[in-house]
Amino acid sequence: MIPQPPSGQGPIDPRGALSPPPPPDGGMPASAGPAGMGQQMGGYAPPPGAMPPGMMPPGQMPPGMMQAGMMPAMAPMQGLRPPGPFPAFFNVPRRGGSWRTFFIVVLCLGLVLSIFVNVMFIGGGAGVDGGSQSTIVPGDSKHLVAVVPLVGVIDENLEAHFSRFMSRAQEDGNVKALVILIDTPGGTVSASDEIYKRIRKFKSQKNVPIVVAMRSMATSGGYYAACAADYITAERTTLTGNIGVLLPRYNVSKLMKRWDIDDDTIIAKGAIYKYAGSPFRPTNERDNAYFQSQVDSAFDIFKQVVSDGRKGKLKGNINDIANGMAYTGAQALKLGLVDEIDNSGYLDAAVAYAAKQAGLTNPTVVQYQETPSFLERLSSAKFAGGQPSARGITINLDASVLDRLSSPRAMYLYQAPTAEDAGAPAILAK
Repeated sequence: MIPQPPSGQGPIDPRGALSPPPPPDGGMPASAGPAGMGQQMGGYAPPPGAMPPGMMPPGQMPPGMMQAGMMPAMAPMQGLRPPGPFPAFFNVPRRGGSWRTFFIVVLCLGLVLSIFVNVMFIGGGAGVDGGSQSTIVPGDSKHLVAVVPLVGVIDENLEAHFSRFMSRAQEDGNVKALVILIDTPGGTVSASDEIYKRIRKFKSQKNVPIVVAMRSMATSGGYYAACAADYITAERTTLTGNIGVLLPRYNVSKLMKRWDIDDDTIIAKGAIYKYAGSPFRPTNERDNAYFQSQVDSAFDIFKQVVSDGRKGKLKGNINDIANGMAYTGAQALKLGLVDEIDNSGYLDAAVAYAAKQAGLTNPTVVQYQETPSFLERLSSAKFAGGQPSARGITINLDASVLDRLSSPRAMYLYQAPTAEDAGAPAILAK
């Protein structure tokens, strides 16, 4: 049995064999420390009254050292909560601060953009049903001459816009006369006929004077619609007429044969015309006769519309006039296709005639216009493109035209090139 050493002392080691070597920085050994620590740390305790190496008497300790226990004062460790009423998260190390800032900025920008888009959608869609109107000539607010535009290539979209304008004019009890401003190279047969019938319906229900004012172009489908009016004015530079029907067809069967591509489309028995006009098979007389009958039928309707609308005013045989030619304003006047050449200015002759027929002396002239939606504002090409040029040849087309032209079922009323444009490629309207 080994006797227990006195309190505060470890095992006796006279030669220091059991003492750990001093640290490299010259401090006290790991077992050194104040009285009582030798037993806890397994080291030795210095004799009473002796100071361990590296320690200073209490009276000579520098600031920051603890008096009791001879331990140095330690600064609060990073990450621990400091004294005082501070939340604990103030002491948590912050990481990824730049990413957090970036995320907050992006979130705020997205919120602002969302609000902007919603406001534009609401503002842009507010006028879709009725559109808006601008005053051209101020006057008696109870006596209105409404100007309804028919501008652009005639298709189902333009027909829908035009129909909304007509409904607004029909519901307004102050509208006493109507002027239709036409500037179009034409379009599809169906849309042109729908516009024509919409004007006739307006006339039968409201019974007010209806006058057409032609600008740079009112050809084919544009003239088709004009025939529903009571009176037609044109500018001296106007191109109009071009009475005819077109059915585009393209055939690539020879190209397919060259590349050894077969068309194996299966057709129901008995439906021999179901695949008529396919661009992937050679043309044949049966299909040609079939489509020719459709075009001729639409052409007969067109000529009948002109004959009814210009009854007693045409100066010549309708079959001679309706030859597909586009006439100038002066030529159209001689043939009876229009009633007056407007030499006074923009809309002046049409408005003056409409007001006179309605018995108005001081009317207010207003023009309807569609309020573009937010998406339409973004796609500005929809407004900048597709408008007829002064000569009626250069017409910007979008991708939907190619889709429409690929269908053999769609017939078109379009502006043909004039003699001055001989040799220039004629681009079809929708």
